[in-house]
Amino acid sequence: MASLASLVTMIKSRIFAFAALEDRYFFTFLSPAIRSFRVVDGFVRNVFVLMTGSTIAMIIPVIAAPILTRLYSPADYGVLALYVSIVSIVYVPLTANYDSAIMLPEKDGDALNLAAVCVAIAFLLSAVLLFASWCFAGQISTLLGNGRIAPYLPLAPLMAFMMALHGTFIFWVNRKRDYRSLAANKIVESVVTPLASLVLGIYSWGAAGLIASLLGGKTVAALMLGQRAWREKKQSRISLKKEVMFEQARRYSDFPLFSAPTSFLDMVALQVPVLLLTKSFGPAVVGLFALTARVLGAPLALASQSIAQVYYQWITEAGHRNNKTSYVLKVAGYLALIASGPVLAAILFSPSLFAFIFGAQWRIAGDYARILVIPLAIKFVVSPLAVIMPATGNIRVGSVWKATNFVTTWVTLCIASHFQAKTFLYVYSVHDSILYACYFFLIVKASAGLGTVRDGAMNVPGPV
Repeated sequence: MASLASLVTMIKSRIFAFAALEDRYFFTFLSPAIRSFRVVDGFVRNVFVLMTGSTIAMIIPVIAAPILTRLYSPADYGVLALYVSIVSIVYVPLTANYDSAIMLPEKDGDALNLAAVCVAIAFLLSAVLLFASWCFAGQISTLLGNGRIAPYLPLAPLMAFMMALHGTFIFWVNRKRDYRSLAANKIVESVVTPLASLVLGIYSWGAAGLIASLLGGKTVAALMLGQRAWREKKQSRISLKKEVMFEQARRYSDFPLFSAPTSFLDMVALQVPVLLLTKSFGPAVVGLFALTARVLGAPLALASQSIAQVYYQWITEAGHRNNKTSYVLKVAGYLALIASGPVLAAILFSPSLFAFIFGAQWRIAGDYARILVIPLAIKFVVSPLAVIMPATGNIRVGSVWKATNFVTTWVTLCIASHFQAKTFLYVYSVHDSILYACYFFLIVKASAGLGTVRDGAMNVPGPV
């Protein structure tokens, strides 16, 4: 026993020797003897809190999925996937990308006024889009190649507005480092959405049930964080003033001018597979693709978002302290280690697992999983690190990559859509793997090549 205790002590000392100072708080859970280490801004501790909420939020839909796939058909999921693609594209420009800048002002009052700018822009644009979708639903559904989507198009601007509110408030709560609230918010949304889907599926709502429950879950999540932000505004006595809102909008004008248009193109590029699969192969194939992306992508995305939120807050605050350490390669290594298990499992067992868990009609989705797991894993590693670009003033460099991704995705997949569905997915997989590997190179270069952020983009010092 004594030798075992000595071995454990030696391992702990080695961990502490290589762990960053910000990580050490996390290891205080390992032994009461080292609880004296208290690092308030612990990076790993904050990730751990968000990951706990993300894990619970991931487990609930996973438990519900085998039931839902027996209540809803692949065609129903195909309609849902097309609806989500439309909403995702509409959502991106609603805040003019000002929500990404909420982390950057040094004063909370300036940041909250910037959040108010996001809400005001989102409300105005959503109202315009609601009117347009109501008037031209039939024409849009014909253009998309799926007439079943027409009744749900007027709901898309409402859903996008809720997503804009939710995203804005997430940045605010992240700025305040209230990761418990963010974790709880993930859990609540993950409970409301599948529970509503189960109830509506029992009553045979079909695609309408999936869309209504998605809207309900996002609405509840947005209102929860919005109430918290409003309560904090009153407690802190922060005033929302037009002149401050305009001042902050001018200060961070690079976001709507450069980041917003290319973020929109980037989101369109992400939705190109669904749009082209709908047009070329029909809603059933889209449904299989959507389930595959959800089963593989949702757990990775939840973990990725948790790390990205903490990393963005940490690196921005480090910039305010003129700390020039970004730990890009270190974080990338952690992420690659996390992704390795799901990648191996998907390659070896996904067809059999999909058929067993979701039903025989979903077996082909397991074949799709083998094709898609590599690019999803690469995105999982690269996406959280992309916050380096705005945090170091490289908005324009990131925008060039997004525009390139948009053009090459459209051209490549338009050609691939003339072949079989599996060939289409192979081409999509190779293209995304190459593009995101290039993005990682740009991120590493941005983190290593700058000492301060250029004035005019952020007007704050930035880490490298």
